[in-house]
Amino acid sequence: MSPTSILTSLTYTVRNFIMVGFILSALPALAAPIPFTSSSQLISEKNGIYRSPLGFSIHAGTSGWKPAAPTVKNDFVVATYKSDVDSSALTVRIDEIKKPITLDEYSKKWLKDYPRFGFDVLTAKKVRVGKEIGYMLDFVSPENKKQLRQILFVKNKNAVTLTCRGEQVGFSKTVRQCNEIIRNFKWN
Repeated sequence: MSPTSILTSLTYTVRNFIMVGFILSALPALAAPIPFTSSSQLISEKNGIYRSPLGFSIHAGTSGWKPAAPTVKNDFVVATYKSDVDSSALTVRIDEIKKPITLDEYSKKWLKDYPRFGFDVLTAKKVRVGKEIGYMLDFVSPENKKQLRQILFVKNKNAVTLTCRGEQVGFSKTVRQCNEIIRNFKWN
């Protein structure tokens, strides 16, 4: 091998090494403080698309709501969407289930708990969201004047809970915007 070809080869090696180092040093800038949350690159800014490693996705659609960091530290909440107008929000929560359970069994478990927490259940029924069957719960807290809608989904050993929260007064508008997001839930 001639000295010129050795020098050329060495130059390419050094250049590639520098380029790889530069690329690797830029990766932390793309990282999220909490992976797969609204601050992660896995959520598209355009529509607030959240893609779960569990195979489901959801996005803000035409709701006008934006992805936001969760207001409370909760390891189970993986995505949050908030209204620009008021304190209304929709959260996406994932729970791992220890043993296989049906959607009906899972929802009945939660139905027993809500009255203990001071909520009055207004609606409890199965609903279709795209191709998925979920369980819808509407409830209100008379004490703090909050209203909530939850849609529960169960697949394999995972449960996904979409929770829409807002003030009881004006909740009909809030729930319409939440429904715009909920309609975009897909589990592959």
